[in-house]
Amino acid sequence: MRTFTVGALGIFGLISVATCAQAQTGAVRDWSGAYLGGSVGVVESRATTDASTADGFPGSYFTPPDPQQIAGEADGSLSHSSLSGGIFGGFGRQFGNLYLGLEASANTLGFDETRTSGAVYLSNAAGAFTQELSVKADWQATMRARLGWAQDRWLVYLTGGAAVARIQLDAAFSDDFLGVGARGGNSTKETKLGWIVGLGGEYALNENWSIRGDYLYADYGKVDTSYTVTNPVFPVFANTLKSSAQFKTQTLSIGMSYRF
Repeated sequence: MRTFTVGALGIFGLISVATCAQAQTGAVRDWSGAYLGGSVGVVESRATTDASTADGFPGSYFTPPDPQQIAGEADGSLSHSSLSGGIFGGFGRQFGNLYLGLEASANTLGFDETRTSGAVYLSNAAGAFTQELSVKADWQATMRARLGWAQDRWLVYLTGGAAVARIQLDAAFSDDFLGVGARGGNSTKETKLGWIVGLGGEYALNENWSIRGDYLYADYGKVDTSYTVTNPVFPVFANTLKSSAQFKTQTLSIGMSYRF
C-alpha cells in the first residue's frame, strides 16, 4: 500500500507543477486528436473471501454452530502485487484549456492466490474441516472518460468509467468425520463488469510524443460459486455451501504515447 500512496502523492505533485506552470506561461499546446501508447507499472490486486450455508435443519449435514464456524473461517483476504504491462489508446478534444476525451486500455494482473482455512468442529470434536479458496485473474480492460486541464506541455486529468476482468474462483471443502469425510467443490469463471476511477498527468515531449503517469482503482464486485457437501456414509444428509470473492485492483503506471 505504501507504493501506491507514494505514487498517488507523486501524481498530485505533478498536478501542482502543472498548476504553477499556468502562472508562468500563457502558451497552449493543442492536445486534440487520436493517440496510442504503452505502459508499465505495478498492480495490486485484492480478493476478500467469505462463505455461507444454511443453519442446521432436518436433512442437513451440518449442525449448529457449524454454519457460523465455517463462515467465520472463510472470512479473509488474498492480495498480490506484481509488475504490469499494458496498452492504451483514445481520442480527445481540447477547448481552450479544457480537455475532454475517451480512452480504452488493457493491462496484465497476474493474480493467482489461494487461502486455506479450517478447524475442529465446535459441534463435534471428533471431526475437523478444511476449506480452500483460490482466485485467479490474468487481465483487466477499461473504457474511460477523461476530463482534464491543458496548459502548454502539461495535461492533468481525472478519469472514470467501466472495467472488465476475467476472474476465476475455485472452492473446495472437506472434513474427516467418521474417517471417510465429507467432500464438495466447484469452480466458476466469470467476465465481471466493474467500475474504475483514477487521475493522472501527461507531459508533451514534442507535437506527437508524450509521457504520462496515472493511478487507477477498480472494483469488480463479487464472484460466487456454490456446491453440495455430503458424506458418503450418510448421503441423504447434505448442505449447499456458497463461496464468494470480492475483487479489486489498484494500478500505478507510467507510459508513453504517440498522438496522430
